[in-house]
Amino acid sequence: MSAGSRSAKREIRRQELIEAAVAVFSAKGVAAASVDDIVRAAGVAKGTFYLYFATKDDAVNAVASRMVDAVADRIEAAATDPARSPLERLLAFGASFRQVGDEPYERDLIEVFHRPENRALHDRVGERALARLTPTVAGIIAAGIERGDFRSQDPLRTAAYVMACFGSLHEVVSAPEALPDSIRELNRFVLRGLGYEGEVRS
Repeated sequence: MSAGSRSAKREIRRQELIEAAVAVFSAKGVAAASVDDIVRAAGVAKGTFYLYFATKDDAVNAVASRMVDAVADRIEAAATDPARSPLERLLAFGASFRQVGDEPYERDLIEVFHRPENRALHDRVGERALARLTPTVAGIIAAGIERGDFRSQDPLRTAAYVMACFGSLHEVVSAPEALPDSIRELNRFVLRGLGYEGEVRS
C-alpha cells in the first residue's frame, strides 16, 4: 500500500470516529459521553481511538472544528446565492448564525470551544473561518455599493468589521432564545454602518 493510500485510509477512519462521536454526543450530551461509547458506536477497538485522539477532549475539539466548518459552508451558500440582492444576501448571512447551537450537543460544544484551555483551537478555527468568509462578505458589500444600497467604502476592510461583529455574537449572547433578537439588532447595526437607509424587516 502506498503512503498516499495509507494516509487516505487513516483520514477515513478518523472521520468515522468523528461521525461516531457526533452520534454519541447527540444521544447523550458531551459531558456524559465516554470514549467507550464512541468506539462502540464506531465499531472499533478502544486502542484504535487512541491512534487518532489522545483524549476524549481531542475528539470533542475535532467535532467542534467540523461544526464550525459546516457553519461556514452554510453561511457561504446563503451569502453567494445569485438570486438574492446584496441586502438579502447579507441578511441571509446573519440568519445563518441563528442555526448555530440548534442541537443541544452543539450548545455543549460551543461551551467547550470557548473554555480558556481551548483558546488556541478557538483562535485557530476562528482565523480559518475569518479568512474564508471575509472575501465573501466583501463581495456582498461591493455589490451593494455598486447598486447604490450601501455608501462608498473599502469592501474588504468593512467586511472585516462585519465579521468581527458576527464573530463575537456567541461570546456575548449565551441564551439560545436571545439569539434571534440579538441577530436582528446586529443586522440593523451593521446595515446602518454600511449606510443602508431602507427598512430592515429581518
